[in-house]
Amino acid sequence: MIFNWQNENWNRLLTQRDRLPHALLLAGPQGGGKAQFARTLAARLLCEKATGTELACGECLACGWFAAGNHPDFRLVEPDSADSGEDDGVSESDTTVSASAGKKKSDAIKIGQIRALSDFLAVGTHRQGARIVIIQPAEAMNQATANSLLKVLEEPSANTLFLLVTHNGARLLPTIRSRCQSIDFPKPNRDEALAWLQLNKPEKLAKNKQLSDLLAHVGGMPLAAVRAAESADKFEQFLADLIAIKSVGPVATAAKWEPWLKDGKDGKSDIDKSTLTTWLQKWVYDLVAVHISGRVIYHESRLPALRAMVTGASAASLIDCYNELLRIKAVAQHPLNARLFLEDMLSRYARAVAVKNQLKQ
Repeated sequence: MIFNWQNENWNRLLTQRDRLPHALLLAGPQGGGKAQFARTLAARLLCEKATGTELACGECLACGWFAAGNHPDFRLVEPDSADSGEDDGVSESDTTVSASAGKKKSDAIKIGQIRALSDFLAVGTHRQGARIVIIQPAEAMNQATANSLLKVLEEPSANTLFLLVTHNGARLLPTIRSRCQSIDFPKPNRDEALAWLQLNKPEKLAKNKQLSDLLAHVGGMPLAAVRAAESADKFEQFLADLIAIKSVGPVATAAKWEPWLKDGKDGKSDIDKSTLTTWLQKWVYDLVAVHISGRVIYHESRLPALRAMVTGASAASLIDCYNELLRIKAVAQHPLNARLFLEDMLSRYARAVAVKNQLKQ
């Protein structure tokens, strides 16, 4: 499947199927379904029955192999701990080129994964048709890995199409970008995204107002909103606690949030320190925006509370807090003591909104 906001790109690519370059760079904000699009396009190009701009038939031999994850002319290259951030259903399979088994999972695409494509690219296609390689997210390649891919892109094999999916094209080597035809996947318009969410909304979000709030908080990206819905209850509590921090204080709030970092299936929570830091960053960003312009980006329904929070706080202190959160985010994945991490982060926020620091009480 593809999403409504991708129809234009889909029709354009399928219309020029016989003139496609050897590499496409699918670029756009995270949460819009680019990885799903890449996989759907791969299935369509490998399908032996579909015509025109139709989706893959799902019935031919090639579609059966693709669905089972063992099509001989398809490879998926991604980090071992890959998470596209789009909930797109792309998962490990026999056609996934992963790093060495038994080793610690990584967030990077390793040079060995690109080199492992050599045998795949050296022989002809099994079905005398297309050969597809998806690399996602492309920015997960370091310079050595990217240079290894560059050699492949400079001498492309016949009938081979590389689909590079990126959430941040600026992090790719210019030489990689220059050898790909870039396909832009902009953010869907708000009405289109909301309409899709209303049809596909998680059970936790029964009210349209909740959908609108959640969509705004994730920057208008509908698939990101679906993922964020898993933590919707905690997010609501998070905002309530930030608003109440003037009376509760950072220490008590930190104690309240600490279990969130531990609760979850198999002892793994759906919220980590990085998530909480990002949530707080967006809240402080809106505090700065309200202070300076009276407008907000992420929390429109909380505008009255935001206005109340900035009373007595200076724009400089809020901007300093935001910059401090950027530094905190950089170390959020380190094995830090959860309580101390939260107390430190919340104390900085409390000072920024002119709340008395209660750590010494």
